[in-house]
Amino acid sequence: MAVFNDNYFTNDSYAKRSERLKILKNYIDYWSTSLSIPRSLVDWGLHAYDKWEKALKIAESKKSRSNEFYQEQRDADEKTFKYYLKCKRLVKSTYSQEKNVLRSFGVDSKFPRNRADKIAVADKFIRAYQNHMQNKKEQAIPQDFVDKLIKLLNNSLQIAEKIEKLKKEKTEKNTAIQIELFKEDARKLRSLYSWALMTWEPDNAYLFQLGFAVKSSKNKDSSEDEQDEE
Repeated sequence: MAVFNDNYFTNDSYAKRSERLKILKNYIDYWSTSLSIPRSLVDWGLHAYDKWEKALKIAESKKSRSNEFYQEQRDADEKTFKYYLKCKRLVKSTYSQEKNVLRSFGVDSKFPRNRADKIAVADKFIRAYQNHMQNKKEQAIPQDFVDKLIKLLNNSLQIAEKIEKLKKEKTEKNTAIQIELFKEDARKLRSLYSWALMTWEPDNAYLFQLGFAVKSSKNKDSSEDEQDEE
């Protein structure tokens, strides 16, 4: 069973907020008449838990989807860079005595560690091959090999774009909605607490059924100050 140690609602963890709203949903209608709670506040209390849980599920779904994309990206990058290294080795072995060719393909240096740099060297390899062919030179490696590298690289880039788009959506929309809902529910909880204290004292055990902490008699005066946390 949940235990509420304070009524500083803006300091709630998401789990504590869920517990407050869950128990409130079950009891607010029961106490509405005896506490003279406005109907608009009762209606909020009856639906706040479900609305909050929906917001949490959307956020969790976005997180799960983002994790899936990151795994897809790791898998795609691994295939892309492994295949690039095969192409690199083939060019180096074929043109081992032609430093200008090796330099133009970017295969005369070590493979970088940074992802962005890896993408850059793979892209440079492809552009060098295309330039090589435009100058009507013999194929450095078969066109099919380069076509496969292009396909793998494009797949890596497309997944990266999806991740960036998802991150942007999460930041600009879903997180903002969740934060605003958290703040709005905190305001409603403070209002409801004020209504409850018009009839009950801060040490009334039934406050727990509305999602509030119950103060001991010696601390009940300080409890009333918690309404003014902001």
